[in-house]
Amino acid sequence: MFEGVSARAHLVRIDQSWLEVAHRHDEAPEVIGLLGEMSCASILLSASLKYQGSVILQIHGDGPVRLAVAECNASLDFRSTIKMSETLTAKPGAGWKELVNQNNLGRFSVVLDPQVSAQSPYQGIVPLHEEGVAQALESYMTRSEQLPTRLWLACNGDRAAGLLLQRMPTEGGISLSDTDVAQGKTSPANSDEAWHALVTLADTLTREELLGTDPQTLLHQLFWEKRPRLLEQKPVQFHCPCSREKVGKMLRTLGHSEVDSILSEQGQVEVNCDFCNTNYAFDAVDCAALFTDAPPSGSMGPQTLQ
Repeated sequence: MFEGVSARAHLVRIDQSWLEVAHRHDEAPEVIGLLGEMSCASILLSASLKYQGSVILQIHGDGPVRLAVAECNASLDFRSTIKMSETLTAKPGAGWKELVNQNNLGRFSVVLDPQVSAQSPYQGIVPLHEEGVAQALESYMTRSEQLPTRLWLACNGDRAAGLLLQRMPTEGGISLSDTDVAQGKTSPANSDEAWHALVTLADTLTREELLGTDPQTLLHQLFWEKRPRLLEQKPVQFHCPCSREKVGKMLRTLGHSEVDSILSEQGQVEVNCDFCNTNYAFDAVDCAALFTDAPPSGSMGPQTLQ
């Protein structure tokens, strides 16, 4: 937080946990960089969740990248994956548009999944005409939440990092006393200037600094004039919640006849998790048990990630 400025910042850096994702994808550096930026963006957006849920970023591309997904929950457990076209190849140095929106048919969405039965997931569509992940999400956040938001994202393959600045609602209509001003509080009249000053400072951040400078040092270098106050630091980790039980529930939703059809063709039903590469195999006995056991209670939630 910043004394005298109605704004907050989040900084994330993932290295070992990111390698657990990167090592599962033998793709070009440009593709891995895209997935790293999406992963950090999902973590930064999830850090503000006030409920036990997840933020899911999904890109359905019309270029070499056909599907990219990054998900993070309120506990900062994240996972991400990417699927490539079978016919198109990412060229060296390929940019955002060439990777995901060659023919302007790509789609980028933000899903807020409360993961509680009383609430339904919310999906917002992000425009893909911007220059990259950060710019696209900035436009979406400003329009949907009416809160100016800036993002800086970077990934070098071994590490990914991101910085989020978000302007907070001001004390509109409240007259601040001289004591308030002396304590560093700002008024709505000069809040625009204070916000733009923060953004100007953050715009001096280089990709190398974001990826390599110690967080406390980086905070001091960028914002020492704004009297930054470091709050709680939280660990981020790669975690995939898939399980044999969840896959079994998913197969049950396909129906007995569909599962029998797959069994007759392949001898068993195999499901591979795209996030952690765990393979789940169900033979005829396993499949029969799925439909003789009592129906599962509850819901698996959105099915778009499998």
